[in-house]
Amino acid sequence: MALGGATKKLQQIVDMAEETYKRLNELRDQVQQMRETVIDTNRRVRRLERELDDQGALVEALARDADVDVEQVLAEAAIEEAEPGEPDPAPDARADAGEDGSGADEGVADAEGTGS
Repeated sequence: MALGGATKKLQQIVDMAEETYKRLNELRDQVQQMRETVIDTNRRVRRLERELDDQGALVEALARDADVDVEQVLAEAAIEEAEPGEPDPAPDARADAGEDGSGADEGVADAEGTGS
């Protein structure tokens, strides 16, 4: 009877080893596929970055030809992106606060000695 139990245990170990080997091969295949995907993705990203750089240079050249201040446009876009959803103040609110909306015209009058 002891020999039968040992055979059963040995068969279980063999089955587990075969299953482990099968899983290991599946993982190896998955890792290889992932490597290929990463390499392909890196190639695509590099190509897209080159294209984006080329397009950026082209847009900047066109902007210079059209006398557009590229730095000003980029700064305004960054501000708008940082503050989404904030509407511009109403035109009459800007007039009450000064032409630029900061109330700076009152400070200029004080600096000249003509204000309060």
